[in-house]
Amino acid sequence: REVSAWTLDGSLPVAIKTYPLNGGARRRQATADIQQVSLGTPFPTLYWLTSPDISRAISNLERQGFVSVMEEKLNSDSDSASRFFACHEHYAKERWESLSKEDCTLFELYDSSSVQSMREMLQSSGVAGTNHTAQIQSDGTFRASVKCLHAHYAHYRSKQVDEHESGFNPVGYWVHELLSTEFPDTRL
Repeated sequence: REVSAWTLDGSLPVAIKTYPLNGGARRRQATADIQQVSLGTPFPTLYWLTSPDISRAISNLERQGFVSVMEEKLNSDSDSASRFFACHEHYAKERWESLSKEDCTLFELYDSSSVQSMREMLQSSGVAGTNHTAQIQSDGTFRASVKCLHAHYAHYRSKQVDEHESGFNPVGYWVHELLSTEFPDTRL
């Protein structure tokens, strides 16, 4: 684990980056044992919020229906939707590339369905484990679905890339704007 984002004043950690095989809540943990070799506990989330105050504020946003608001914004603006899709692609690539060479080799060597399912999840799912490619409609358009504002914000704060750079997370950016206006006393 490493701190991937700090408060704007640099005094407190906001997010951490975890290893993809050491994450997830206990109730979701599933270890793949391959001939006495454990691949660990795969989980798609790389970036986790560490600030209880920011987490509470984002939970409030979710309770107020802002997940649907974000989806509507994405689905009414093709440029934002394209950047959102690219963000998922970038996240999946980053997750897979963050695995050690040994762990990648194990995933590639064994062809059991559970190992291949884990490999597919780690290689292909986007932010918060979103199966973004399943959101491509029959006419080729992308119909965005947002899973977790916390995960998007942790990713946005950890990457801090310009909106035209690869990996920009528009949902995380919009959450940041909302936090700044709706929760002005929260230390971002």
